[in-house]
Amino acid sequence: MATILRQITIWFDLEREMSPGLQDVEAFLGVLSEFDPELVRALELERVNGRDDHPVAAMWNLLAVALYLRRVKFSELLGELSRNGDLARLLGFRETGPNKYDIPSDSALSRFHMKLKGKRYLKMVKDVFERTVDALAAENPEFGKNTALDASNVRTHAQPPRKARKEEGKEVEAKPSSDPEASWSVKTKLRSDAQGKPRKETECTFGYKLYAVADTQVPAIAAVDVTTGKTSDQELATPMLEEAQKNLPEGRMETTAMDKGFDSKENVEGAYELDIAAIIPVRDVPENLEKLPREDREERLEPQSNIAYDRYTGEVFCYAKGNGEEIERRTMTYAGFEAGRDTHKFRCPLGAAAQGGCKAFASCSAGSAGAQGRQVRIPMETDSRRFAPIYPKSHRWRRLYNGRSAVERINSYLKEVLGLERHCLRGKDAIHLRVLLASLTLNIRTLIHLRRARETEREAA
Repeated sequence: MATILRQITIWFDLEREMSPGLQDVEAFLGVLSEFDPELVRALELERVNGRDDHPVAAMWNLLAVALYLRRVKFSELLGELSRNGDLARLLGFRETGPNKYDIPSDSALSRFHMKLKGKRYLKMVKDVFERTVDALAAENPEFGKNTALDASNVRTHAQPPRKARKEEGKEVEAKPSSDPEASWSVKTKLRSDAQGKPRKETECTFGYKLYAVADTQVPAIAAVDVTTGKTSDQELATPMLEEAQKNLPEGRMETTAMDKGFDSKENVEGAYELDIAAIIPVRDVPENLEKLPREDREERLEPQSNIAYDRYTGEVFCYAKGNGEEIERRTMTYAGFEAGRDTHKFRCPLGAAAQGGCKAFASCSAGSAGAQGRQVRIPMETDSRRFAPIYPKSHRWRRLYNGRSAVERINSYLKEVLGLERHCLRGKDAIHLRVLLASLTLNIRTLIHLRRARETEREAA
């Protein structure tokens, strides 16, 4: 209960926050300093024989805190720094006079940004992010247990390529994009019109894709990656789960919820090999499912069996003669998953009443099930999507899938509050750096809230 209350409180505080004050920035930098000494040391060693107009630590602090300050463009960031001497002092810039500081020029900040998005330092920024995951896992024993994976489009500042065409009788030449690494991504969403009828909408974005594995209770990210826009979601599911599992304590990650874009046998079974239960709705279900005749929907468990399952929904049924000698079809009761056998158990829907209420009881009742009626085991390999480790028709599956909204809320926060898309950046490495800084900002803010909540609980005790 404490975890849920904390999660609700954290989201309330994160979404209502205005631009932070100096005390908030100081707290942010204090937590950041726990994770970035290796990065700062490497930057200082590289500069040892070069110009040292602006301290390396101050330059890194400036970029690391930029999104928290809601200053997503360099011009906005430097404008704030020139007006706020206290902020410049807090970040570590040199004082040149009373309340005057030697702040970097736009070109100096751009060069430092260029260095950070290089392969070596980009990896080190990612290490800083991963250390925040370690700290969150240590602070909250439930962090990373139930997760959600989602993909979100991130636009590039560049224009897409232009094909040669005729316009008003004139020939317009083809023109390549100024961001050759970017590509188009297409996402189809189901929305309701004014009359409430569902309709499909296609959204095309030129740029990149952000993949994030987030906790469903605490607003924080366990793993993040950036790919070009045309990357298929199917390619990234298992690698992202492996990355999140590596960042979290061994055995911590138990479930992950994903949308239909990740639905595949390979993703369900790949997650299961990692000891993670994938919560993914099946997408190849006909829209007119309820109108299909039973013979087109059902398959017998065995050729002569009276047990059948729906090949679209995974529901399991038994057929037996009722009191009026007519054939009755009953939905069997789900009885859990046996991990040691990789099978799902289903029991007679009548239970103890089966003996007097079912004509087939004598032939169905067997073994330890006895008076409770027949018990059926269906192997996961029958259909690993319909009979995934957490049965898709169970209450637990629905509860865990509802947690997927957490990662959508996080993506929205990164874009709308931290300004993930409001930039002038081009190239995959630049976007990757921005995504890492945004994820780092969210994790540190959440870590601060969790620590404050723990202190409050300790004082109250």
